[in-house]
Amino acid sequence: MPRAYVTSARAAPAARGRRPPGRPPPRGRSGRLGRGWAAAAGIGLCVSTVSLSGAQGAGAATGAAFWPTALHDPSHSATAPVVGPQTGHILWSRQLEGNVTPGPVVGAGGTIYLASNAGVLHALDPTTGLDLWTVDGGGTATGETDLSTSPLVLPDGSLLWPGPRQTLFEISAAGSIEWTHRFSGPVLSPVLSGTTAYVVTMDGTVSALRLDGAQPRIAWSVPLGHPSFGSPVLAGAGLVVTTSGSNIVAVRDGGARGSIAWQHHLGAAVEVSASVDAEGDVFVTDNQGTAYSFGRSGGLRWHRRVGHESYSSSSVTPGGLLYVGDNHGDLNVVRSATGSPVRVVHTGGAGLWAAQVFDRRGDVYLGTQGKSVEGYGPGGRLLFSVPVSGAVDSYPALTATGTLIVGDQAGTVYAIGPG
Repeated sequence: MPRAYVTSARAAPAARGRRPPGRPPPRGRSGRLGRGWAAAAGIGLCVSTVSLSGAQGAGAATGAAFWPTALHDPSHSATAPVVGPQTGHILWSRQLEGNVTPGPVVGAGGTIYLASNAGVLHALDPTTGLDLWTVDGGGTATGETDLSTSPLVLPDGSLLWPGPRQTLFEISAAGSIEWTHRFSGPVLSPVLSGTTAYVVTMDGTVSALRLDGAQPRIAWSVPLGHPSFGSPVLAGAGLVVTTSGSNIVAVRDGGARGSIAWQHHLGAAVEVSASVDAEGDVFVTDNQGTAYSFGRSGGLRWHRRVGHESYSSSSVTPGGLLYVGDNHGDLNVVRSATGSPVRVVHTGGAGLWAAQVFDRRGDVYLGTQGKSVEGYGPGGRLLFSVPVSGAVDSYPALTATGTLIVGDQAGTVYAIGPG
């Protein structure tokens, strides 16, 4: 029988780290298999479940997920309704088997889900960081290994995980593989609207995945013509926004088919995800540091240079501020309505290649290429700077207790919170 997906629940997109300046981008479907697919295909996958005393059931859903995908929601607001850490106190840290470039998400019961570039998805106990279960996707990250992608937590507690081998996995809340589909390119972070998940692949294809049946099914796919590094965002029901080459593109879901609603060629290549405000206005930054704002119907609202070369995805706060990091380590803040400058936060972190997240007070948290995780108050005052083992490409997340979760290139995951 069909799953009981909750159509009012929201989950969200994902994200993009970056490559060193001057390194050129790479150039660049597929049957669905059921539960017995691994043995039939001869692919070695491993699911490991660990019982922990006091652990919150292995990912069981008890309500809406707190941070269901990278940057929190389908608009990339990156904002959580909690107070985040005010000091750099490390509650716990742990080592994974590869670079922690993928970003974490947080399920309804507090379980933290994140993967490593070694192709292993972990469900972590939020109190200890120990594994509740792991799923080995049968391969390592390929293509853009500094590309931060995240799973999507579905309303029933299961996950859609953009794993290795260009494969999207459906994983149950208990850690079992329920369904897989191999796409034409590496999969970026999926985003949920009602009973449809939208998927973008790095070869530049947008697909609609219907979730209202016994198994997910692909309703349509639209090729965009150029590679994409932009996980999808939603600018209203049925309007999916992503990037492709030097373009920003909006694809409309027409039910049986998808079609390009509008697109614009920008001044340089785009290797980040877009963001959307509460009115459906779209924001994106190109590699040269020029930010653009478009209305939901595609009309240009404003554009301006807001910083230096940028490989960092933007976010719009509920207070109408657009944040854009750049490769000089500056966090540029402008007004989303006009693009007028508000402030520049000089992190000194050698480059911001991931994205920033916010608590309900407007405190902002980010990781740097200078091997640090930093927190700033709403006016730019430094709250803390925590040295970490490696540069940070991973998009952070906040838990319901206000704990900041972030990983680094050295394979270490950190939980920074009150203490």
